[in-house]
Amino acid sequence: MKILGIIAIVIAVIAIVSLTVLARYGLFYSVSISEKSVGPIIGELYSDLKNNYSIETTKGFGLYYDNPQEVDKAKLRSVVGCIVEGRSVEDLKKVTNKHSVKEYPSSKSVVAEFPYKGKMSILIGIFKVYPKLTSYIKEHKYTQTPIMELYDQPNKRIEYISSINLSNGISDAFLKSNE
Repeated sequence: MKILGIIAIVIAVIAIVSLTVLARYGLFYSVSISEKSVGPIIGELYSDLKNNYSIETTKGFGLYYDNPQEVDKAKLRSVVGCIVEGRSVEDLKKVTNKHSVKEYPSSKSVVAEFPYKGKMSILIGIFKVYPKLTSYIKEHKYTQTPIMELYDQPNKRIEYISSINLSNGISDAFLKSNE
């Protein structure tokens, strides 16, 4: 009888600690979706920008062109990089020899926010945000465009952004060079 009590206490402690850790990373966070205009200048590779060009960035992104539920994992397309704020494309010409620099066009977008507490938040966000974001886009009859995950470390949040008013879609605008 005593051993069953100890086992029950250990299981309860493990469950409480697990739920506390998962809650910290956003498991119980309520996803809210809004529409707003977004359009930062985007560069790639935080460490190279910092170490070789003295450009500090605190926001990274992933732009996902394909739905992993519809496209084979080996054929998924995406772009990753860093958000470079406070500088124009002209200011960034020195990095274009090595990196692609693009401007994310300002556009009306569907935006979902989720807390960023670390890498676990990214994984939990994928499972919590994407179904709600996809449902919202379908409900409002918007065309599905690539979704950008913007990792805003200073504000400790992830924004999931899907443009809803670009005539050619974000994929065309983003794949073209700024030259």
